[in-house]
Amino acid sequence: MNHKLQTTLKILSIVPTMLFSVSLLHAQNNQVKGTIVDNQSKSPIAGATIKVLGTSTARSSDASGIFQINVDDKNRILSISVVGYETKTITLAPNETTVTVSLVQQTQQLESVVVTALGISRTQKSLTYSTQQVSGDELNRVKSTNLANNLNGKVAGVNIASSSSGPGGSAKVVLRGNKSASGNNQVLYVVDGVPINNQTLGTQPDDVFGGQRDPGDPIAMINPEDIENISVLKGASAAALYGSQAANGVILITTKSGKDGRTTVNFSSSAQIEQATSLPEFQHQYGQGSKGKNSNTSVFSWGDKTNESNYNNVDHFFRTGSNITNSLTLSGGNEKNQTYFSYANTLAKGITPNNDMTRHNFNLKESAKFFDDKLTVEGSANYITQKLDNAPTAGFYYNPLVGLYLLPRSIDIQKYRNYETFNPNRNLNEQNWYTLTDDETTQQNPWWITNRNSTKSTRNRLLLNGSAKYKIAPWISIQARGSVDRTSEVWDRKAYAGTQHILARENGAYSYTNTTITQQYGDLVANMNFNIGEKLQITGLVGTSITDWKTEGTDFNSGKEGLKIPNQFFIQNTTTPVTKTLSANRRQLQSVFASANLAYDNWIYLDLTARNDWASTLAFTNSYSFTYPSAGLGIVLNEKLNMPEFINMAKIRGSYASVGNDLPPYTTLLTNRLDPYAVLTVNDIAFLKTLKPEKTTSLEIGTEWRMWNNRLNVDLTYYKTNTTNQFFKIAASHASLNEQYAINAGDIQNQGVEALVSLDAIKNDNFTWTTSLNFTYNKNKIVKLDDNIKEFTLTGESRNNFASKLEVGGSFGDIYGQDFVRNDQGQILISEDGIPQKNNAFTKLGNSNPLWQMGWNNSFNYKNFNLSFLIDGKFDYEVMSVTQALLDGYGVSQASGDARTNGGVPINGITPGGAAVTTVDAEQWYTSTAGMGPVSSQYIYDGTVVRLRELTLGYDFNIKDSFFKKLRVNAVGRNLFYITKKAPFDPEVTMSTGNSLSGVDIFMMPATRNYGLTLNATF
Repeated sequence: MNHKLQTTLKILSIVPTMLFSVSLLHAQNNQVKGTIVDNQSKSPIAGATIKVLGTSTARSSDASGIFQINVDDKNRILSISVVGYETKTITLAPNETTVTVSLVQQTQQLESVVVTALGISRTQKSLTYSTQQVSGDELNRVKSTNLANNLNGKVAGVNIASSSSGPGGSAKVVLRGNKSASGNNQVLYVVDGVPINNQTLGTQPDDVFGGQRDPGDPIAMINPEDIENISVLKGASAAALYGSQAANGVILITTKSGKDGRTTVNFSSSAQIEQATSLPEFQHQYGQGSKGKNSNTSVFSWGDKTNESNYNNVDHFFRTGSNITNSLTLSGGNEKNQTYFSYANTLAKGITPNNDMTRHNFNLKESAKFFDDKLTVEGSANYITQKLDNAPTAGFYYNPLVGLYLLPRSIDIQKYRNYETFNPNRNLNEQNWYTLTDDETTQQNPWWITNRNSTKSTRNRLLLNGSAKYKIAPWISIQARGSVDRTSEVWDRKAYAGTQHILARENGAYSYTNTTITQQYGDLVANMNFNIGEKLQITGLVGTSITDWKTEGTDFNSGKEGLKIPNQFFIQNTTTPVTKTLSANRRQLQSVFASANLAYDNWIYLDLTARNDWASTLAFTNSYSFTYPSAGLGIVLNEKLNMPEFINMAKIRGSYASVGNDLPPYTTLLTNRLDPYAVLTVNDIAFLKTLKPEKTTSLEIGTEWRMWNNRLNVDLTYYKTNTTNQFFKIAASHASLNEQYAINAGDIQNQGVEALVSLDAIKNDNFTWTTSLNFTYNKNKIVKLDDNIKEFTLTGESRNNFASKLEVGGSFGDIYGQDFVRNDQGQILISEDGIPQKNNAFTKLGNSNPLWQMGWNNSFNYKNFNLSFLIDGKFDYEVMSVTQALLDGYGVSQASGDARTNGGVPINGITPGGAAVTTVDAEQWYTSTAGMGPVSSQYIYDGTVVRLRELTLGYDFNIKDSFFKKLRVNAVGRNLFYITKKAPFDPEVTMSTGNSLSGVDIFMMPATRNYGLTLNATF
């Protein structure tokens, strides 16, 4: 009995152990292994949190998106969440041990965070002004050599025109219309909260004869792969904290940083070819000569019909360009330290021979936390080096298109491909061209220009940024930042002996510049965030900043006598050198500022800012400093009103701001100058102590709506700005000892409407379609000038019969020129000898700024495929083509050939004797109404253009358990075709990104069509 009892007790003691072991075995058998991936790209998602609902069990996915977690029979529901993606819940089947979870990106979030002025992050619903964000992926969709061009058509309120100077050229970026007649209308660029220098190393072209180069803008040198996102601060209220630098708005760039917990290597490569598009149309029937007779000494194509089709000379000169960009980035770190490094290489070839650009970008960014995360220190170094050869110029001088386009149509340009011939008398090579006596256009052999009028530019840029932020208490922190932005360039042009004599003397000419621009910036800001009671939250800052700009260098040319020894290009080889030094060009801006943002119960938001600037450019005036405030109010209606459930946010907002803009440097007290060669330049401009900074006042009213789980978003804005105290130079009286006076006058008004509508039209695991539409309407008006100013000319050229003027009641960018003399019935008056009569006075013919713009952006994803396209248009404006006038006047254009074939030009004219004139001989018509001094009204065109701006088609490869974490290949295209275009050139291309030469084509390089492939790989 005792033995049986002992045996029974032993068995009972073993049972719990066995049950415990079985339970352990059961738990082990319920371990689930899974992978978290992006539903579109199928790339792994690291750092996702996986929770077993009903328990405290939680795990995170690793760098490959893989996780392991234990579940039991009762709790088999997993919740997966990660920042940037919608949370997903899945229920495991009883025996399911392996799972792949696809997460959908959160494309729109009610509480999305926006980076605003000074790098401050705020929730979208708390903003009282209009902003728009563009992601880095959007910027890099179809690469360009200037990232500013990648914003075209994507942002409401922004008008972007690209320079015709090829790779490395500038971009004119204007927000909400031109505001300043004599100053700068370009936006301010800010990188990680710190303004960077976008001053060009030289002046933009402002002369129709050309020869002036586009020096390029510094923003073009930024590597787009380094950009996380861009915020566009459009109005004065949004940009007020940046002061006078931001009078025209701000493009705020946030760069990529190292990531906590993972190391990522990304390689991207883009290879595109580009071809000339929107070329002039040429006639192919009539040869070299005049009055219907052939002549091999004529520069015109008014000869007799040729037996064979004329030569397609344009195709023999232009080449296929290319743009190859490779970029490598590395990011990683832990919760205390993060590192980001990138290198990019760009090799670009323009469409003209020998126009080549090479650019290298190096970027290193470090961040670290100390003292229990109270101190955050960040630093970055960005070095860019660029070499650019033979950047094209517009106008008549040193422009290969002049000779290319005007070459008589019966001449084969290929026999001039050997652009030089040996002159034994001078023992050197001289230009080989059919004529060098056309002084009116200074045309030359196109290949001579690209080889023997060559230009070279070497540019280096160094950006150093550092910041330290210390959290004194939970509600207050202090931040100090500093930056140095230094850009230097050496540029020269070598014009060999044999160059057209107007451009270079017998032995040749040499031009050389060596320029350095340095911007130093520093600020100290105290940030505060605290609550008063349960409903009132106050966020604010106070700070001070200083910005210092310095330009130094030398500008040299060989002068009127040119070189002493032919083709020896150095400064000492001249007898009449012209040298200018820039060592004294310096300006400084000192500022204090403050802001307060009050949020009441998360539905009423009040913004208040104030800033005072002390500008060195206002020295010797009575207004050496200027203050400007801003105020904004936003009300989130759905937080308090009983609205339908489908409305996620309904906000109304309004703001008012005043922003100053200081004077150009060294304009308040000019003195006589003595150059290094003892030549005295006497100041002839009188400046008054009453000069004041420009002032822009801005009113903005808007509303934002988000509906149906944020899938539909609508943002509407009305704005009105008035810029007063414009800076003008006017002619002095004859009794004065000065030639000009400088005054403040004028009021330029811009008012308009912006709209942005975005929609997640389709959204499921296999297919998504996101579409957005942006609209801009801007009306510019010259409200007043001054009693002493009836008009102000931005650009004027009597030889080409056009001018851009400001007149009261008109608009910035108005084009003036000659028209025909007509009678009351509108008939053109024809002289006795059959010549159409022109008006001597200029009349307004149009305006070069689009009245409204629209962009339609679309993105589709189906499983592993992606497709995106952007269509945009600019409407209701006019442009002028001096190029077309010259082509008609020389008889090379298709229009001049058709007129001859059709027996003349049909017109509605009348002679002094009253006889009707219905047809005029083609040569007589075009030689009297076209050419160098045309009837301008004949060459004004509707600038409306709608194009397929971007197109991409790509595929994401499934590469599980591979060396690659992500691999995508895309076919891409830019400017593939015009849906509608009425001008003979692309109206978006501009000769100058300054205030002058807007809307005028004088032998500009044609626009280009780009297409190619991109590769993105993540390791």
